[in-house]
Amino acid sequence: MKTQPPILADKLLKWFCAPHLLEDIQGDLHEEFAFQVKRIGLRGAQWFYWREVLGFIKPRYLKRLPQKYPTTYSYSPDMLQNYFKIAVRNLLKNRTFSLINISGLAFGLVCCLAIGLYVWDEYQYDRAVPQFEQTYRLTERQKQATGLYDVAVTPGPLAPALKNDFPEITETVRVGAWSGLLQYQQTAVEPEAMRVVDPSFLSFFGFKLLKGNPQTVLSSPDEIVISEAVAEHFFGKDWRAQSVLGKTIHYNQERPLRLSGIVENSPARSHIQFDVLLPLKYFELNDKWSYTWSSNNYHTYLKIRPDADASVFSQKLAGQLKKYDKGNETPLLLQPLRDIHLYSDFDFGTDWGKHGNIRYVRIFVIVGLIVLLIALFNFINLSTARATQRAREVGVRKSVGALRSSLIAQFWGESLLMTSLAMGVGLVLLHSLMPFFNELSGKVMAVPFQQPLFWVSMVGVLLFISFLTGLYPAFYLSSFRPVSVLKGIFDKKSGAGFRKTLVVTQFVMSIVLIIGTVGLYQQLQFMQNKKLGFDKEQLLYVRLKGDVRQKAMTLKVLLTKQSSIASVSATTSTLVNMQNTSYIEWAGKTPKDEFLITQMNVDADFLKTTGMALAAGRNFSTAIASDTSNKFGTYLINETAAKRMGWTPQKALGKKVNFWGLDGEIVGVLRDFHFRPMNVKIEPFIVRFRPKESYFNLLVKTRPDQTQRALADIARIYKKFEPNQPFSYGFVNEDLGRQYAIEQRTGKLLLSFSILAILIACLGLFGLATFTAEQRIKEIGIRKVMGASITNITGLLSKDFIKLVLIANGIAFPLAHYGLNHWLQDFEYRIGIEWWIFAVAGILAIGISLLTVSFQAIKTALMNPVKSLKTE
Repeated sequence: MKTQPPILADKLLKWFCAPHLLEDIQGDLHEEFAFQVKRIGLRGAQWFYWREVLGFIKPRYLKRLPQKYPTTYSYSPDMLQNYFKIAVRNLLKNRTFSLINISGLAFGLVCCLAIGLYVWDEYQYDRAVPQFEQTYRLTERQKQATGLYDVAVTPGPLAPALKNDFPEITETVRVGAWSGLLQYQQTAVEPEAMRVVDPSFLSFFGFKLLKGNPQTVLSSPDEIVISEAVAEHFFGKDWRAQSVLGKTIHYNQERPLRLSGIVENSPARSHIQFDVLLPLKYFELNDKWSYTWSSNNYHTYLKIRPDADASVFSQKLAGQLKKYDKGNETPLLLQPLRDIHLYSDFDFGTDWGKHGNIRYVRIFVIVGLIVLLIALFNFINLSTARATQRAREVGVRKSVGALRSSLIAQFWGESLLMTSLAMGVGLVLLHSLMPFFNELSGKVMAVPFQQPLFWVSMVGVLLFISFLTGLYPAFYLSSFRPVSVLKGIFDKKSGAGFRKTLVVTQFVMSIVLIIGTVGLYQQLQFMQNKKLGFDKEQLLYVRLKGDVRQKAMTLKVLLTKQSSIASVSATTSTLVNMQNTSYIEWAGKTPKDEFLITQMNVDADFLKTTGMALAAGRNFSTAIASDTSNKFGTYLINETAAKRMGWTPQKALGKKVNFWGLDGEIVGVLRDFHFRPMNVKIEPFIVRFRPKESYFNLLVKTRPDQTQRALADIARIYKKFEPNQPFSYGFVNEDLGRQYAIEQRTGKLLLSFSILAILIACLGLFGLATFTAEQRIKEIGIRKVMGASITNITGLLSKDFIKLVLIANGIAFPLAHYGLNHWLQDFEYRIGIEWWIFAVAGILAIGISLLTVSFQAIKTALMNPVKSLKTE
């Protein structure tokens, strides 16, 4: 007969009863149940048992009495304190490894945070503009004979026409580029950025007017607004205390303008940069040609209602141009304001804004991640390498009841401690190195310690990196079997394959960085040294201002008499990044043949001064009447223009063309020359000879080693013509070099980060070499006793690491070739990828690795063998 208490009642008791009371209560109930069975029978005893069990459902017997249960052993405050002590003790006991781990991670974080600040700064452009998300720029995709071309300029009448036709548009503004000389009393200045704008310009972009009436400024055609910098130049540093509004400033010594406002300097994070603002109304009234549907001269910006769908609105705009300009099938496109800084890539130099390059931002992000990964791999590698030294500790902890989860938490906690120290060191380093980084990047940035978002981000980064660095060591170390490690049968080579994989990965990334840096520098050298089709050496330009423009030929004659000067030519441009384009007509041309051609006006000494060569025909000559006629023009075109028109250089000679409304004849064909940067292919070019028009520059070829003397001669003679105007000049080769400022900055940054990446990888290698030497110290002692030389022992310790670097070379080479080739596709003229770049990178990686490992290997080999053999 079954005399056990009801099973279900027993389960209920175990479920709700506090464990430390269960044994006593359950024992008493079972004794009472046995007694009741004898007294009242089984069924009665079962009912009795149920009643007694339910009677224990009282607060003092329930499990939810936390004060009755101490915190789990492994997470008690005492154990957490113990974990912290063990972590600190390990840091101090293994100073070399701690230093390598913390410094490597700190360098990686510095690199990553610096790049993070750079990328964040690049994405902050134009964010201060009101209704940033609803602001767009209109662009065109023009179809020409050789394909489609994107341009950032649109016709002047477009903005008011669209505002009238589309209720989605809330505001429009037009911005044009201009140049000229400003003069206030005896002070003159030639602003770098002069803009022609609508009155709504300041409110549209949120620029702050410091003096003047924001409601009326720039509404009259005879007004001018200047920046703080120009105001200081004209009125001195105390211009704020003066009553300067209403003063007269002369434009090009002819046109008096009334100063109606002073605006704050252009923000650094704005793609629109300006020193002077002129009212567009003046050009609307007085420059009819630039204000027509057939002339693209302005950037057109607009804002749409927040509830308007930009994609739907964009489709409506696409074919709108033909409504205003019959036959014009050019589509209009919307470019979001957020894309202008990083995603602007327009043809014919039609975008004069300040821009970055999304390709380089992406390169920096990749480089930052690579350096950080190398640092993380170091940490993981050294942690797993030292696993054997922690194995016994893990075995003891497990044997006394430690759960695996508590061991994982312990090792993650140690990782958090190390990462926190590395981040602290990294932030101090970053703050100290910001001036150096700003100089390299060309930016003005600071570590935003005062911003809460920065610290929130840092905590997030800290936790994320701690998680990553501690992930593998925590699970790896906690997986040790206590019986095995306490018996000393732990496999000391466990995890070696994983560590080798990480070392190879580290060096793959480092070698790719080296090859990328060398390739970038090679391309930069190629662009700066490539023959341009003219001689840029000893070639300088002098800006002609005011009345001197009409006296250019007289000034030229005086300059050519100086012994320091070889030749002089009057021109309208400086040969650097020329962008003045227009259309050309010729007999037999069809609409599909249409293309834009860059132009400049020169005198007859242009070829002599620049060293350009003719492919066919002759140069301009003042002795030929048709060359200097006002009613008939003679022209030189380049080989590309001749080809675009369907002619060979010889066949182009004598062809009739019409340029800027003047019929003329092609008398010569220039060999192609580069008048734009190397990422743009050579485009059509036409040279005019209109000696009675104004020239804006003199190109001066100085004699070798006579440049400084020539400059003194030019300045002296120039001042006789214009004593009140500033004398300004520049060197053509220096201006050409500045075209590649972004590439130069990128090259310097990449070089710095590559050095850092190699340094971090070598730190890890040094740590592993040290660890390996420690593991084999007794073996080395025996080998020395047996007669092994220092060279033998060094080779023994080094060969395994060199094998890993050789494997890394084999993996890195194809990856680097692919990446470098992909980047070079952006350049119309580029280097070939040569084998020696890979050889240099490979040898460099092996050399640095060998040096790093050899240092530790030789140190170990020099140890006294007696001391080595005593080591346990």
